[in-house]
Amino acid sequence: MTKNNSATTEYITAKDLAEQTKTILEAVDFLFQKNQKNTKESFNSINTRIDKLETELKSDIDDLKTELKSDINNVQTLIDNYVKAQEDFKQDFVIMKEEMKQMKQIFKEKFGVEIRAF
Repeated sequence: MTKNNSATTEYITAKDLAEQTKTILEAVDFLFQKNQKNTKESFNSINTRIDKLETELKSDIDDLKTELKSDINNVQTLIDNYVKAQEDFKQDFVIMKEEMKQMKQIFKEKFGVEIRAF
């Protein structure tokens, strides 16, 4: 560097530019690495939350499936019992109808009374 009497003049050399460039690049690289680390931590945190929610959701869905299967089995049992009761009623009705025919026949033969519906 050269100094004048009235003013100070400084010359920037290629070495000075290289040092400044290196310093700036190191600072920018440091900031990028710090930002990259923060970004990775944020994504890892988000992924962890998503995994936890996914696990909870799967558990909830499995619980709902189990409950639904139980409800379906209960409804199926109720329907089976209802159908059986209806079939039993139908059989009883057929038997009662046949017995009524026989009773009408006996009343007609024994007592001479004919029973008819209006």
